[in-house]
Amino acid sequence: MVEKIKAELGAALGGVEIRETEYRERGYHLSCEASPGELLKAARFFDECGFYLAAIVCVDYREYLELVYIFANHSALCKTKVTLKLDPAKPAAPTLSAIFDCAYWHEREIREFYGVLFDGHPNLTYLFLHEGIDAYPLRKEQVLLADEDKKALGAFRPEEGEDTFFVNLGPQHPSTHGVLRVVLKMDGEYIQSAEPVLGYLHRMHEKMAENRSYLQFLPNPSRMDYLGAMSFNLGHVTAVERLCGIAVPDRANCVRVIATELNRISSHLLWLGAYLADLGALTPFLFVFDDREQINDVLEAVTGSRLTYCYFRFGGLYNDVDEAFIAGTKAFIERMRGRFGLYEKLVGGNVIFINRTRGIGVIEKERARKYAVSGPVLRGAGIAMDMRKAEPCAAYSEMDFEIPVGTRGDALDMYRVRVREMETALDIIEQALARLTDGPVMAEKVPKKLKPPKGDLYHTVETPRGELGIYIVSDESDRPYRMKWRVPSFSNLMIFPELARGNLLADAVAILGSLDLVIPEIDR
Repeated sequence: MVEKIKAELGAALGGVEIRETEYRERGYHLSCEASPGELLKAARFFDECGFYLAAIVCVDYREYLELVYIFANHSALCKTKVTLKLDPAKPAAPTLSAIFDCAYWHEREIREFYGVLFDGHPNLTYLFLHEGIDAYPLRKEQVLLADEDKKALGAFRPEEGEDTFFVNLGPQHPSTHGVLRVVLKMDGEYIQSAEPVLGYLHRMHEKMAENRSYLQFLPNPSRMDYLGAMSFNLGHVTAVERLCGIAVPDRANCVRVIATELNRISSHLLWLGAYLADLGALTPFLFVFDDREQINDVLEAVTGSRLTYCYFRFGGLYNDVDEAFIAGTKAFIERMRGRFGLYEKLVGGNVIFINRTRGIGVIEKERARKYAVSGPVLRGAGIAMDMRKAEPCAAYSEMDFEIPVGTRGDALDMYRVRVREMETALDIIEQALARLTDGPVMAEKVPKKLKPPKGDLYHTVETPRGELGIYIVSDESDRPYRMKWRVPSFSNLMIFPELARGNLLADAVAILGSLDLVIPEIDR
């Protein structure tokens, strides 16, 4: 696959040099530098080949800005990095939003944080910051301010017609499960358009990463996805370990898998309970939280936390697990396997639930690719893509498991995929427990100040919500020169306006809930 893409991409770009890279060290197989015209050709080429646009990253090298495009494939592991250099005084690039729908938001984000104008973009308004801010926060020359911006936002009142009106879903609405605001243009009870408004929880994690050492930044990832904190913690430590060439002991890798999968089940259980409550079914919520409490008790005993875990360390674990942890995990597995029948009776076979979710929020495979959705949303659309299989870290390469997929791509399929993923997670935990042998849980001689070699890396892990991509640029210091977090909820939310259009307001709640969004992860 790599050789085929290398030859065909080189021909499509008229002889541009396509370089092969060491995937283990860089996280991508091919790279090339393009001009604006060549970038559009490359995007069309990858679109025709069935690739998706995994991420767009901007890096400020002071002398120039560099746009980094990561193209990936669902069917075969082949990632290509295409870069475009820009003049920092007048940065401009062609938009890819007409080719890949996911570029629409990624380019808006780069516009507000770096000042890059994307020619042909339909709407370059700010996503996270308000329009009155006079700064590009991720530029290197931007001085960090102790005081917050005091400029007030202007009043906003959209124009309403005789038959249309606007409804604000959030930012305090319970069905958004966080401070997400969606401006809905309504025609009666039907939605004409939906516009998510982001930024209420924006905390500049990526700027903080540039001003902290790799070790100091360790608590931050678990504050992004607080429900899937283990996966974010795992992504951060494995990315830095990959950059530094740190080998983790087998026991630590197995414990990492166990803890991450327990947290995955916990996240899916919370989603299930909250989703059913949104749809009016309150009783299952109590059963779900009863099961989730047992996971929290097991993880709290070894990590000291019940939510924002920071358990993994560069080279291993904060501390080893004991026999009580193993016994508690086995007891939970036995209990949980007997609960799926109850959930099927309460939920999966419930006529009201089926009627509320079947045929609602349908995502076709092609739409899923164009928007670069991932996780259960992608698998619910029928695409068997899971980073634990495609790009395994820790001990996932040694685990044998099936990837559950849907057939219709509707909200009902999203439910069924997540339930089956909980069963799969139990299988993985059992395998990891069986492989758990005595030994150290920390690598030897891991320096207190990590200074990775100069270069970049795009690293991915599978979180409860999908593909987490971390792009790191190292300048050989103990701080990342650039650390970009490509979070799954951000990409998954992008498709919501299209799914909501033409549906009833009540169905929009069912669609939004089926995406399983975590707002601090989106806002970062």
